[in-house]
Order: sequence, then structure tokens, then C-alpha cells
Amino acid sequence: MKRCMQIFGLTLLLLAVRAGAEGGIVLELETDHVDITSTFAGAEVRILGAIDVAADLIIKITGPTQDVTLSREVQRGPFWMGGGKATVSGAPSVVYLYATKPVAAMLPAAERARYGIELEGVALRIVPHTGGISEDRWRRAFFRLKERDRSYMEDDRAITITRNRLVISDVKLPAEIELGTYRIEALVVRDAKVIGRDVSRFEVRQVGIGSWLWRAAHVHNWFFGVACTFAAMALGFGLNAALHRRG
Repeated sequence: MKRCMQIFGLTLLLLAVRAGAEGGIVLELETDHVDITSTFAGAEVRILGAIDVAADLIIKITGPTQDVTLSREVQRGPFWMGGGKATVSGAPSVVYLYATKPVAAMLPAAERARYGIELEGVALRIVPHTGGISEDRWRRAFFRLKERDRSYMEDDRAITITRNRLVISDVKLPAEIELGTYRIEALVVRDAKVIGRDVSRFEVRQVGIGSWLWRAAHVHNWFFGVACTFAAMALGFGLNAALHRRG
């Protein structure tokens, strides 16, 4: 039944895109949100689409921005010591480049830069604090770490195109993921040029008691900290009284 609904949805997308301009593309997501609960262990968001010409396709998934603190340790004899710190801000939490073939084989460098189709080309701000390390070295370290944990990655086998028109791809979200809006941009590529484009979005949100705690910690952080402190003190006094009474 689910497969039939997907085929029906893709057929409607194909009819919609054929009514549009040459080189057009239409994207549709199976869901517009992902709910994070206490048992969340990852999820998949299916992308459905249709293009009106036989062409290659790039799908770029970008997560909400985040601030990251980088630190470097150096060995001094038998000891490890702090060798510098830097703050990275404004960088997307994830960047996934899905494509029908290696991106570098589809678009020249100028076009990749124009459309932001480069893992190490995302905009970010780096502020070194200590250690005398250049901004460029911190930048290289940041991208190296992101690519190592596969938060930034390219996959040229993640898109299936059926009959040169119908598109299916699955965005795999890990258990540890940022809350916020995720942007999906699809580019139709033919003869080393982008001839079509569409953008969609989905939301990753916290639900249940976790949602209340998250909002309290981020929106009313001072009050949340004080409340947690008093709660810990009350628990300590209660345990102490219970132990004395038992004695």
C-alpha cells in the first residue's frame, strides 16, 4: 500500500513538473517534521521528486547553524597540555551532498562555488582564542572533524532516478542531531550547468517533557539553573533526613 502511494505521488509530481518550465524539478517530502523523544535513535526522511528532462541531480541537505569550540592538546614530555582554543560559529550542523555521480565530475569549480556545492565551502566564522594557531589551520581542523564523524559528507549513490524522471532519496538522520529547520535544495545538472532548482524544508523538534526541559534551559536559562540548584539541594536535605531517621 505504501509503495502504491509513493508511485501515485511521484506520478502527480511528474505531471506537475511537466506543466512547468524546461529543466524544472519538483520535490516533495514524506513528512515536514521529525519528532525527538526520549527513545529517539535516528530517523529517515524520504525525498520524492520528478524532473522533466533526463539529467543528473544534486541534493544538498543543510542543518541549522551551531557554535562549536575547538581545542588542541600538545604533549610536553609525559604530559598533555592545552595547545590552543578557537570558536567556530555560523557553520551548518550537517551538510549532506547527495548526487547521481561525483559532484566534481558534474560541475566545474566555478559553478560549485556559485551554488555552494562544496563541503569545505560553507560560510562560517572562526575566532582563535589562544595557542597562536592561524585561522586557516583551525578551519581545516573543523572540516576534518566534521567529515570524520560524517556530519559533512558526499554520497554519489544516495539518489535513485527511475525512467530518467522519478526521484527517490532517503535522508538518514543520526540519533544526535540539532533541533531546528533543515533545508533541502535540489539542482538539476546537464552539460555542466544547473538547469533546474527546487527547495524544501523539514523541522526537527523536541516533543514531550523533553520539549519543556529544552525550552526552559534555552529560553529561561537563568531560572532553569536556579530551579535545578534548589531541586538538588532539596533532594540532598531529603536524603540526609531519611538517613538520620533510619539511624
